[in-house]
Amino acid sequence: MPIASVSSRRIACLLIVSPLFAKVPCFTVRDAIQAEWTRQPLTFTEDQKAAMPQPDRARLERAIQRIGAPGALALVPLELEKPTEALWLKQAASAKFPRERFDALFFLNRLKSPKALLALDGLTPADAAAWPKHLRLEASIATARLNGAEVSPALQAFLEALQKAGKVDPVRAQAARLRLVMAGKEKELLPPVPATAGTILALMDAWNRGPWSTRRDLALKAFTSLSPESPAWARFGLGRPDQATLDQACVGILSRLGEGVPKPAPVEAFEVEGGPWPCSNSPLAQWYGFQALAKLESPLPGLRRLMEQDHPLGASSALLLGALLPAMRIQSPEQADRVRARLLAGSDPIARAAAIEDLPAPPADLDALTRRVWTDSQFETQQTLIQSYARWKLPVQDQKTQLRPWLQHPNWTCRWEAYRALLKLDPATPWPAAPEPTETDRAILKEATRLAERGKPVRLRISLSGKRSFTLRLDPTVAPMNVANLVLLARKGYFNGRLVPRVVSDFVVQMGSPFDTMDGGPGYTVRCENSLDWYGPGSVGMALSGKDTGGSQFFITTNATPHLTGRYTRLGEVEDLDHALKILDDLELGAKIVAIKVLEP
Repeated sequence: MPIASVSSRRIACLLIVSPLFAKVPCFTVRDAIQAEWTRQPLTFTEDQKAAMPQPDRARLERAIQRIGAPGALALVPLELEKPTEALWLKQAASAKFPRERFDALFFLNRLKSPKALLALDGLTPADAAAWPKHLRLEASIATARLNGAEVSPALQAFLEALQKAGKVDPVRAQAARLRLVMAGKEKELLPPVPATAGTILALMDAWNRGPWSTRRDLALKAFTSLSPESPAWARFGLGRPDQATLDQACVGILSRLGEGVPKPAPVEAFEVEGGPWPCSNSPLAQWYGFQALAKLESPLPGLRRLMEQDHPLGASSALLLGALLPAMRIQSPEQADRVRARLLAGSDPIARAAAIEDLPAPPADLDALTRRVWTDSQFETQQTLIQSYARWKLPVQDQKTQLRPWLQHPNWTCRWEAYRALLKLDPATPWPAAPEPTETDRAILKEATRLAERGKPVRLRISLSGKRSFTLRLDPTVAPMNVANLVLLARKGYFNGRLVPRVVSDFVVQMGSPFDTMDGGPGYTVRCENSLDWYGPGSVGMALSGKDTGGSQFFITTNATPHLTGRYTRLGEVEDLDHALKILDDLELGAKIVAIKVLEP
């Protein structure tokens, strides 16, 4: 809708509700943005709603659901909010279109139903032509088989037709076959696929899903060095990689080895000889490695000595010390106490959050800690402290005393987090009031209103190292505040030079952390703007640690992810899906963002 017509309509609404005219209320784009930012209950009567123009009424109902104040109807339907096998078997029985079939198969797999493949009943080879190329079934079919489902001859014929139509991805197919071979459901892998940074990640992800007993020998012997001659590649169904590919994939391989360590971790998993690998000092590799070390539940003498050095295991920054703290707590409690005290009093808010998480009980100087956390720029610290009152098992009255001041914090998300905690202690806790907007809030609201009233997509080009680029197409009519926030950050160059810290094959690629991990944000939070827009392949969504915790981190899906629908703000999708997914499917962990540029004014 052009800006002029919106402005004229806004004036008309103001006149209509004046005493000189019949009182027919309006609820404009501008009203919705302001209402969803303030997060206060909306009190329109049913008669007022009925008198509204249909677009205004729909906008109002969505705003009420997004605000989520007491008494509001839920946005997410029951089959997504509380999925059950019975609900999704019913959905599967009526599914006709590819999206409906995929969703039913996906949720029945999550529920470990042996009847999941009922979602694909009735498909014939003729249906392969209409099946969307990027709606990938390889992993879902394998999961269904592992849960006890049998592929019927009719379904097998459909899958073979997909193969002939070029709609089966060789890497995803090999990853699915690897899982089935490890489980004894198949005898042989498919022909080897070329080894690239992305294919190595995909096959290691599949390998990690097998039990440790089937992975132990390979994990302990094949990764003593980063070598093209390693027996691992053939065992994964990969062709032999060259050294340049392994150097590019190095951080990803280390991350997968760490993620594949079971919990509790056997000591043998950390007694692999060899190395050092060329990326072993990468902060991102260390961050993943420290999370793996935390799985050790008993002390390891050699590791204890390394923990007690000035820079344990090379962790020189406060952020990395915070990531290492859970493992340090097990290996050297005395050193952990010293490091925790330093991080609690330090300037790094993410490290302080880790230190608070390490506290088994409230510190003697809780009030002083609260004052430090109150002004921290990262919400993780405040969220961790607010949640710790219950974890520390403070008396109910003491919890209330600690929580109530947070209802007045300048950040709405702190108020929301405190409200949720207080509601468990006192069901009569009132809904929190809206904070005063900060300068950043006002800038986001202004840009959100401009973009939403303009009503056109916003395009952001992401340029990555290696001369790779693709474009996002974001919809400010659905998520105006979140789109405006990314636009403003991109214009400031916020993302330039940052690394991609999360690549999960056949799921998502996540980026936007200011710390090159999956921690942190821009120093403020943005409201969720959830919708029922489907999370299909190539969808763009905001990463969260709870309601209204969006900031700078966003993700792009590389397959349909229907369980995210209605739970994470969906901003839009990539342009030229085929081109974008070729880049994302083959992306290495730790790829550098050269720039994110706004293409629309």
